[in-house]
Amino acid sequence: TAQTAEELSRDLGVFVNRLLASTHRDLFAAIEKAGLSITQVKCLQVLYEADAPLSLGAVSDSLGLSLPAISRAVDALVRRGEVKREEDPRDRRSKLLTVTARGRATCERLLALRLAGIRTFVAELEPGEQQALAHALSPVLQRTAP
Repeated sequence: TAQTAEELSRDLGVFVNRLLASTHRDLFAAIEKAGLSITQVKCLQVLYEADAPLSLGAVSDSLGLSLPAISRAVDALVRRGEVKREEDPRDRRSKLLTVTARGRATCERLLALRLAGIRTFVAELEPGEQQALAHALSPVLQRTAP
């Protein structure tokens, strides 16, 4: 039977919550052990994925978080050596942010933990469930590809 958009949204929400709960334990433990906040991890990820240095405002806009919250998170990441802050050559009042080699390694370690958890989840599915999930995801991923 066809689901309404509301039912599908509810079911997808339940699925995402279960997926996160079952796959992110190790990830959250690693974040806690590293002494990072969720906002710091989000900032690090945005800078990791960026093609060029970003301003504080660009990171704030990307995450939809306040400039003061992003500023505090970035300050901590700079102190940790995860992010580098440099003067913008086009506007000396502005600073540009880039992820350092250390920050890149942190991001890659966290991404590997996330992927390992998802791999475990997928491996526990029945073969038919794996196929059904792959079939359902394929057109959505094609449409939403960058």
